[in-house]
Amino acid sequence: MHRPTRCLLTSLVLFGTAHSVFAQEPTPAYPASPTPQAAGRLSQKLRLGDGHQTWHPSRKQVGVTYAANGSDSSPSGTFKFIVDRAILRGYLNRIAPYIRRAPKEAHPFVASDTSSDDGMSEVPAIIVPSYDGGSLNLDAAVDLIQKSLEAEPATLHIILPMKIKPAHITTASLQGIDARIGYFVTRFNPSDKGRTDTVRRAISRINGTIVPPGAVFSVDKTVGPRDPAHGFNGKGHVFIDGHIEIQSGGGMCQVATTIFNAAMLADLMIIERHQHVRTVPYVDPGRDSTIYHGQKDFRLKNNTTTPIYISYKTNRSHAIVSLFGKGVPGRKVRLVSSHRRLGERHFIGSFNRVVTLPDGTVAKRQAFRSEYRWTPDLDYNH
Repeated sequence: MHRPTRCLLTSLVLFGTAHSVFAQEPTPAYPASPTPQAAGRLSQKLRLGDGHQTWHPSRKQVGVTYAANGSDSSPSGTFKFIVDRAILRGYLNRIAPYIRRAPKEAHPFVASDTSSDDGMSEVPAIIVPSYDGGSLNLDAAVDLIQKSLEAEPATLHIILPMKIKPAHITTASLQGIDARIGYFVTRFNPSDKGRTDTVRRAISRINGTIVPPGAVFSVDKTVGPRDPAHGFNGKGHVFIDGHIEIQSGGGMCQVATTIFNAAMLADLMIIERHQHVRTVPYVDPGRDSTIYHGQKDFRLKNNTTTPIYISYKTNRSHAIVSLFGKGVPGRKVRLVSSHRRLGERHFIGSFNRVVTLPDGTVAKRQAFRSEYRWTPDLDYNH
């Protein structure tokens, strides 16, 4: 009579035991903590490169943890790395500011300046090459490092993905330039802060301009409007309709005048130039060039077979133009200017260039004659 009961109890115990074993089935036998051999693997240095410099974190520093399917001593044991993305991202965030770099524009450079003070001599130049800038592509770097280390534990060298910021002026865009062919300097008064601000801002917008062969360069179009809405807050003297006004854009004529003289020395074609109504203090009569937005401009044409690069800089009190292009060995450019006073406020001036070609031929090109006559309303203290 009791035998069925014993069978039932046995069945219940066996069922319960089986259920308990199923519920507590162990995970694969990974070590609770790394063995010394495993720890050595985590301390091994990686090489993370951005193309310019290399970082050497250990695997542990970038969030690598270690698991072994089997034991280190087992010949058949296999190893697996697991990357903690939060730790990896934190490490990359710390080095990201040191990886960020600005692009470097290609530009001509005069290694040894042997020109005379009047800038008449061509000077050999070299091209400083460009390189792209960039910053770390953080999301892509996290993905790449994780996948690389988890897929192939032996990986040591990883090239970091970058967000590239290309240079605007490449080495190739300056091909053919080998000399400084024109150079001129004018002085301004740095204590006239409004005018100086305009001069500096305008020159910074022209600096680095490349004029391709056959192209025309315009000061007015390159600089743009000279008003507060376009970043020009300084004011200076402007000659308008027979009198002087203080307004935005004062100083632009000196910007145009300096490049006009450099272009004459470079034997470039002058397309448009206007004289002032009166003489100006920074050049002799006849050598000035006035400009007024939308009405008067200074324009030159690159009448050579290679690009012209305009380097335009300021120091504390001078505007400095260097024009770079293809040098012509044996060519000499001489600027001839003269002026004469005809009355208290009456001058005439002439400005022309004499070019001696390599074969000895002498040519006079693009002479400019200017006459200045003004009333006392245009008198001002320099």
